Amino acid sequence: MNLDELDGRYFADVPEVASITGRDERTIRKAAAAGEIPSTKVGNKYMIPVAWLREQAGQASLSRVPPPPDLDQLVDRIADRVFARFAGLFAAQMLTADAPQAPAATTIDLTDPRPNGRKSDAQRNPG
Repeated sequence: MNLDELDGRYFADVPEVASITGRDERTIRKAAAAGEIPSTKVGNKYMIPVAWLREQAGQASLSRVPPPPDLDQLVDRIADRVFARFAGLFAAQMLTADAPQAPAATTIDLTDPRPNGRKSDAQRNPG
């Protein structure tokens, strides 16, 4: 593995760093745990910034990193999709509102003394 294979990525895992640097994975893991290598721990894995690897190799660190997404554009696209989805649901509701609907089949027996239709203790345990 080489640094060119990490184009477009922000982090590399320990096996990738070991392959690039020619060191043992345990050595990389111990150095990351000791703070000798900048890293972020995700669960039980250490993730090493690709920018640091490029810096160690003497390459420009920011030239190959893609720019972050424009959050305003992203929010606008999401809002447009949500609005379109609600408009579709509203139109479907308006079409079904014109059709006659059957009355609800729910009936309540007001003469039943049991609350919520439950059996009383005497009815559950006769005797």
